[in-house]
Amino acid sequence: MLSLSKHLFNKIASLLTMTALLLSCAQMVPLTGGDKDIDPPKEVESTPKNGTILFSEKSISIEFDEYIKLTNVMSQLIVSPLMENPPEVLVKGKKLIIKLNGELAENTTYSLNFGNSISDITENNVFPNYKYVFSTGTYLDSLSYSGTVINAFDLSKKEGTYVLLYDQFEDSVPLNTLPRYVALTDKEGIFSITNIANGKYKFFAINDINGNYLFDLPNEAIAFKSEIIQLDSSLNDNHVFLFEEKNGLQHVLKAENKTYGKIDIVLNLPTENLTVTALNQYFKTKFYTEEINEIGDSLTIWLNTTEGIENLELELKDGSDVIDTVDISILNRSEFKDTSLLISTNLKGSFDLNKDLIINSARPVIDKIISNIKLFEDSTEVLINYLEVENPARNFNFTYAFKENTNYQLFIPPGTFEDIYGLKNDTIKIDFKTKSESDYGTINLNINPNFSDNYIVQLFKNDKLIRVHYFKDIIIKPYKYLLPGDYELKLIIDPNSDKKWNTGNYLEGLQPEKVIYYEKEIKIRANWDNDIIWTVNE
Repeated sequence: MLSLSKHLFNKIASLLTMTALLLSCAQMVPLTGGDKDIDPPKEVESTPKNGTILFSEKSISIEFDEYIKLTNVMSQLIVSPLMENPPEVLVKGKKLIIKLNGELAENTTYSLNFGNSISDITENNVFPNYKYVFSTGTYLDSLSYSGTVINAFDLSKKEGTYVLLYDQFEDSVPLNTLPRYVALTDKEGIFSITNIANGKYKFFAINDINGNYLFDLPNEAIAFKSEIIQLDSSLNDNHVFLFEEKNGLQHVLKAENKTYGKIDIVLNLPTENLTVTALNQYFKTKFYTEEINEIGDSLTIWLNTTEGIENLELELKDGSDVIDTVDISILNRSEFKDTSLLISTNLKGSFDLNKDLIINSARPVIDKIISNIKLFEDSTEVLINYLEVENPARNFNFTYAFKENTNYQLFIPPGTFEDIYGLKNDTIKIDFKTKSESDYGTINLNINPNFSDNYIVQLFKNDKLIRVHYFKDIIIKPYKYLLPGDYELKLIIDPNSDKKWNTGNYLEGLQPEKVIYYEKEIKIRANWDNDIIWTVNE
């Protein structure tokens, strides 16, 4: 027995030694969950089958190969044609259940597009644009109508815009009738209405703010086709231009007194003949100095006095039409801490050639001594020309043929300008140097339009408008003194010759004025000419 026990003990010891040796040689590797799942869910089967004809069921079950979830399904799901009662959608494990409520139309093909609402529950992998289609008739309609929705003013692509087809043709259909077919644009503005029946349709696109498939809010944008669409084959590459109609009811968006003596008023629409009247104060003379922006939708009122005024009730008129009334609290004189009039200019260390010298006052000026203002060119005084304009108030322009690569000094002695509150400027002395001709590039632009209307050409740099001109027919125009950088050319066809872009109006059948961009950015380099021949097709 002892011999057997000893033999067993030796075997066990030997086994433990070998196990220890094996463990000491093994490399320790942490456990992982395998490769990351990057695949979207896949449809395994659907009941009834996707693409069923003679459909008469009340519910649909779609099974996927993994557990799924729905995200933003209310905004993503597009049912076309619209159903009288929207379907109910829910998830049970790996199944998507669709419950149909109400009666379906006879001999009609329905499509349910889920957009990007279906994803797996582990890694949020999206099943993009999953679509279930069925027909209550004997065949599936298969025509499609595709294209892009574009902002009419800047040609940007419009995401999340509803595209609508009607099989009724009254002018009022987008205002009070639900469409037959619906689609939604993607992030590139692209839409595709599928499974359409052969026939005639009216086309619209709207940014449906209240989600009711109707064009019924004043700030909803619309695009429309002027002609009836005849669909007997699939059509694509349709471009439609979305615009917001001009709302005829003017009103004040903002009216406030944040800086002593200065009232800022912003309107929702431009005006042509704006007047302001105080309703709760009597003034023997005009109580304000005004500044109206170029398009007439922004007004700054500088009060000539605030003595004894706690608030002003103002009536704004455009001609004889009352726009709005506003009641504004007025800052007390004690809030005014300035002891002199601040004067600024457009001068900087390196000044652009071919530019006017501009002097700005912080407040409207009632008295000025232009002869006090001196410009020195390499220490020699030179004569500058003051551009007299009616009631300049705060902006004063001077012209001079500045030489390239030359040192200048602007000198404005104290008391040259006096504002409406009796404050005067301090001494101003600014040294600057002009750029060289070789610092600039040039665009030699040749435009050949295929239309006879007047047109507007705008030149942008970094989205900032820097030049605008008005032309007709073929033109050759040099754009000189352009600093290096990327530029864009924009052309607006201007049939009414009012020198501005006009929006459209659906009920009047007016499309927005057409906007065309030059096909690519223009790179300007110093001391370099760019010759551009632009053939413009309407």
